[in-house]
Amino acid sequence: MPFPNAMFGMLVMSLLLISPIAQPYAADASHQKLYPITKITDADSLRSGEIRIRLHGIDAPEMKQLCQDKEGRSYRCGLQARTYLVTLIGKGAELACDHLDTDRYGRLVMRCYHQGLDISAALVRSGWALAYRRYAKDYIADEREAKARKAGMHQGRFDAPWDWRRQN
Repeated sequence: MPFPNAMFGMLVMSLLLISPIAQPYAADASHQKLYPITKITDADSLRSGEIRIRLHGIDAPEMKQLCQDKEGRSYRCGLQARTYLVTLIGKGAELACDHLDTDRYGRLVMRCYHQGLDISAALVRSGWALAYRRYAKDYIADEREAKARKAGMHQGRFDAPWDWRRQN
């Protein structure tokens, strides 16, 4: 006996709510490709040979950007963020990445993992990148946690990278 329309609609909605599509993103190695990293341009931009990679969902300070520590002293937070990423993954790392989009500069926007660790999440949790809310909501909780701990840039004052770029 067929379901009445209302019941069928509820069944479909229930299935959608428990389907993998509706669930938070989890790494699926079957869709990932390995990229040997040949250059770390800054904390959210990498290269794998000629392939330019932009890490998904985050924005890190620019290399020339200055921030202030808790005592009000200026420091190169863009350099600090890049150094953190180099330390996190090491030189010549091979990242497992999912290609999600291509940005207006032709860079592949990717969610990348190093030994199972979501690189974007680690950068935001460390306080060396911000959740890029304009493009994704994935790392907002990680940013709140870093801010509460006064980690990385949150130890003092800084301009969000998107504001710094607009002013400079």
